[in-house]
Amino acid sequence: MKNFFYSIFLLVFICAQAVGQSKIRTVQCYPVGKPFAEPIIVLGGGQQLYFSFDDLSPEVNTYTYRIQHCDPDWKNSNLSPFNYLTGFFSNPLDNYNYSTNSGTVQYTRFSLLLPNSDVSIKLSGNYLLQVFNDENPDSAVISQRFSVLENKVGIAATLSNSSDPATLYTSQQLSFTVNYDNLPIYNPVRDVRAYVTQNQDPNTRRDFVPTFIRQGQLVYGDGTNNIFNGLSPFRNFSCSSLVYYTQYVKDVLKGPDGMYNFILQPGTVPTAYTPIANQYGNFYIQAENTQDPELGADYVIVHFAIYTDPIPDADVYVYGKFSRWQLSPELKMEYDFKNKAYTGQVELKQGHYDYMYAVVPKDTRRPDLVTLQNNFYQTPNEYNVRFYFYDSNLGYFRFIGYQTVQRN
Repeated sequence: MKNFFYSIFLLVFICAQAVGQSKIRTVQCYPVGKPFAEPIIVLGGGQQLYFSFDDLSPEVNTYTYRIQHCDPDWKNSNLSPFNYLTGFFSNPLDNYNYSTNSGTVQYTRFSLLLPNSDVSIKLSGNYLLQVFNDENPDSAVISQRFSVLENKVGIAATLSNSSDPATLYTSQQLSFTVNYDNLPIYNPVRDVRAYVTQNQDPNTRRDFVPTFIRQGQLVYGDGTNNIFNGLSPFRNFSCSSLVYYTQYVKDVLKGPDGMYNFILQPGTVPTAYTPIANQYGNFYIQAENTQDPELGADYVIVHFAIYTDPIPDADVYVYGKFSRWQLSPELKMEYDFKNKAYTGQVELKQGHYDYMYAVVPKDTRRPDLVTLQNNFYQTPNEYNVRFYFYDSNLGYFRFIGYQTVQRN
């Protein structure tokens, strides 16, 4: 067993180049004061979004950001920026600070508040915040989703165990009602969109059609499409301390390059539900002995492993909000036939992280979170309901309702 941990540690020197390919790291976007919330603010409500990222490049880079209005499917709505923005369509991202840690990885922290004195938003809906390196202004290095909400409807949502006997012990059922008394919704099937995501993961998004249409009210939940996998609680670890081991950390080793390596306890596929405190897949930056973790935290190499048989015709990834719910190449795991485990490593900023192991079939490329996590109805999950209305007078989908419900 000990040799297995140290063989994992040695892999970092073989794969160091692959780990360091991405120079943009630790992208965050959330309403000010709510780091675990989805990036949603209320139109005209005085709220701001906080957006930030680290640039690990040794050279000095300059960036520009643009804001694009999108439809409910995050495609360009083709509205003119003059219709949805006040101010400038393109602005320099000129608020940055240099890291203050004494570790081996130095970085530049860029941050932005929206809206600001350069640009504000006039319409509700979905948006893309696109960041461009000024050396290559035609290709965005970051495309961050966020939304602007009008609270025009009431949404009441409830969670229960699955009503289907076949999934009674594995799944959860979400039902919700939308009350729209004061809106001119004449054709609810054509003019509205209702979507639900689980744990803010866009790959779990489902679209809903009303089960019942009443006067001023839409009822959703037909007992089929509204049944979600319960999954298993997110795995987690902390690398905030370089001295003390925390739960799920097997060892901390300092490499010859000076970087700290966190060897996590190898995981297994759970066979029974075990309560684990988690943050629905979120992460936060934290480091001991610094008053400002955003600039004082160092980067470390985290080593993952899970015991299982090889899975044919599929890849395995480490997955969570810290990966922006994407299948990042640096988070792809490799199978170790000698130790019968998938292993991988990635460079992360000190903090606390929730994650899962996603199995990705090569034919669909959609994350399967059940195979290596299992599936239990008791698992805490967060569900986010979004409601959009197509305003034919204005020619775009307004984002007019949002509700979060949690299974604790």
